[in-house]
Amino acid sequence: MINISNFTSKDNPPEGLGEPVLLTRPAQPRAPASDATEPASPARFGRIPAIAGRIPAIASRILVIAGRIVLGWLAAIPRRLGDRLFAMNDTEAYWRDWQITRTQAGLGRSYRDPRFDTLAECPKCRGAGATAGVAADLPCPPCLGTGRITRGEVS
Repeated sequence: MINISNFTSKDNPPEGLGEPVLLTRPAQPRAPASDATEPASPARFGRIPAIAGRIPAIASRILVIAGRIVLGWLAAIPRRLGDRLFAMNDTEAYWRDWQITRTQAGLGRSYRDPRFDTLAECPKCRGAGATAGVAADLPCPPCLGTGRITRGEVS
């Protein structure tokens, strides 16, 4: 690394401290000598034993990944089928700004208009839609007989 801001060579180590020490790996034990009549085994070659020992682990990892892919694809079949079955209904619900909820692993749908969140019970008739007392047959004036008012209205 070059230190550009250190113009005075302050805090730099003195030159010639010695050669850098090279780290080496410890020697691995060698396989026992075999007869010349035996065929050459993979263990007699350099990197093959390291790879050969990892083949079961690599193969099991590949099988796990392939299994997850296949199971994910199979699990998505009901969702994809439901998307095709309800494509027209979902389009209309999207157009009307409704909330769409997938049910039964994607094979069912629930649609909801978020404007229902703005409705509340009429405080005057307490949701009955008619006033109590002498004029029981007349509809409640604030809610017009529905028993509900929209939040934000003055009752």
